[in-house]
Amino acid sequence: MADRPNAGGAAPLRDGLMFAIQHHLESGAGLALIAVATDCCPGTITEWLTGCTCWVPLYDRRQIEPDPVTIAALALGEQQPEVRDRMCGDCAYRPGSPEKSGNPGFELTADQLEDLAARDHRFWCHDGLRQPTAWQHPAGLVIPAHPDRTGDYQPPTHLGIPYRVDGQPGLVCAGWNARRRALAAAATTDDRKDQ
Repeated sequence: MADRPNAGGAAPLRDGLMFAIQHHLESGAGLALIAVATDCCPGTITEWLTGCTCWVPLYDRRQIEPDPVTIAALALGEQQPEVRDRMCGDCAYRPGSPEKSGNPGFELTADQLEDLAARDHRFWCHDGLRQPTAWQHPAGLVIPAHPDRTGDYQPPTHLGIPYRVDGQPGLVCAGWNARRRALAAAATTDDRKDQ
């Protein structure tokens, strides 16, 4: 999960809702969407359902709020996020991962992963992060998240750091960290050869 301001990585939360609405309409269950009040918020006036800001995500797990002391310590540099001790079973940096294999359903490609490591741009492990399983409108309608959007992690973030459901800071990806270190070592070796 790339380090981004919105949620630390995955597509913005709104994208998940748009995919869910599209899937719901394509599956033939769209009549329930039409029944949702179209004047519930200002966004629906010009953009109907896609502009509605009333939908709320229903997550797979309950989120504990991050500790303000930890947030402050990370912000001040008094504490650093931990690096996961080893790659998880579906790490994007594993050989043959869907990201490295060019699977179009995944946000990042092998080249983009390499670029993140080369630029020392943190990549977060998804373990312990929440993701939406459904979307609920105040009118009572609940639509499931798009089935192909597994991996749409949407943790709370503070200063670019995602937080796991237990309220602890996210873990830096072990695969990214190993690749970053390997690239840095190779650059150091190349620099020595040039001298």
